[in-house]
Amino acid sequence: MKKNLVFAQSGGPTSVINATCYGIITEAKKHGLKVFASKYGIEGILKDNLIDATEISDRDLNILRYSPSAAFGSCRYKLKDGDFEKICEIFEKYRIGYFLYIGGNDSMDTAHRLSEYVINTGRDIKVIGLPKTIDNDLTNTYCCPGYGSAAKFVATSVREMALDADVYDKEAVTIVEVMGRDSGFLTAASALARDEVVDAPHLIYLPEVPFEEDVFLSDVERVFRKKGKVFITTSEGIKDKSGNYPYLRDGKCDAFGNMQMGGVSRYLEHLVRENITKRVKVIEFSIIQRSAAHIASLVDNQVATMVGKVGVEKILNGTSDVMISIEKTDTGFEAGTVPLAKVANYTKSIPIEWIDQQNRWVTQDAIEYMLPLIQGQVDIPYENGLPKYIRFI
Repeated sequence: MKKNLVFAQSGGPTSVINATCYGIITEAKKHGLKVFASKYGIEGILKDNLIDATEISDRDLNILRYSPSAAFGSCRYKLKDGDFEKICEIFEKYRIGYFLYIGGNDSMDTAHRLSEYVINTGRDIKVIGLPKTIDNDLTNTYCCPGYGSAAKFVATSVREMALDADVYDKEAVTIVEVMGRDSGFLTAASALARDEVVDAPHLIYLPEVPFEEDVFLSDVERVFRKKGKVFITTSEGIKDKSGNYPYLRDGKCDAFGNMQMGGVSRYLEHLVRENITKRVKVIEFSIIQRSAAHIASLVDNQVATMVGKVGVEKILNGTSDVMISIEKTDTGFEAGTVPLAKVANYTKSIPIEWIDQQNRWVTQDAIEYMLPLIQGQVDIPYENGLPKYIRFI
């Protein structure tokens, strides 16, 4: 009996995660597969909440490719021991033989654990992880779908805000908080904003470099005295020498034990107001940096689509317990595979040699790594002057 395929989305969404779904559905249909989508990630499978994605029209699939967020819903759920057998029962109900899970570090752990379970229980079910994260922190892959578009948004927004910050002939400090718990890739992208017109940001703070209040204030004071204005970008996950987040007070964690971030910009604002100047503006991008599909990178969208298509090809050929990786070539990007065991629960940081610690900046190697990932503009559909998006939850 022919097996069916199911896919699910997990963790924080991106502006191109649905392009991966588009890749999965279109490629699976070419092979005559019946495709199910799980609503709200792995929880949708546990709750028997699947929809038939094979019936989605070509028109809606095209809209799906350019829609932000997770069109089929997402979750942050850590599997319990009793969940594995229940998942397998649902798979049997729908004759599922192939499972593709789109997500980041924790999602790859989920996929790996499920893969081990089906092997140990003698079931013929293939499991593959598909990369997704704006943090760009999955190991053993050149980049992660979602990062290029978020980086493009960060760089563009910083360039535009820097111009706005300069319109008045008054002293001011601007602080922009960017996502990134343990990896500074996304904040580093703010460096791309600088050109012959814009000289911001002036200072960049990343989780890879221990944060010290005295050094920070010295940095800001130096630029402030020279320019009268300071534009700062900071990762939400900056830590002190002890590895602690100096601005967190409540210490809340998600289901996987990850600290829930946000608030560093207000902490830095307080330092500047108390020691340098009262004229401080704070901007926290929050979820907009991962949902701004109107400014998505075409390269990012193409790579996200590719991992979905290749995921289907590989899983139909019997490949399992791997993540689809991305490899840089002379002509662009290609897909490869890496064992899930080498990805799950590991975090990739921005190479320390790419960080100019003396000037709170990044090196040319970092610039040259990021630039290819933000190239091109997506041709998203518009209706009544606004982007046309779609969702299935």
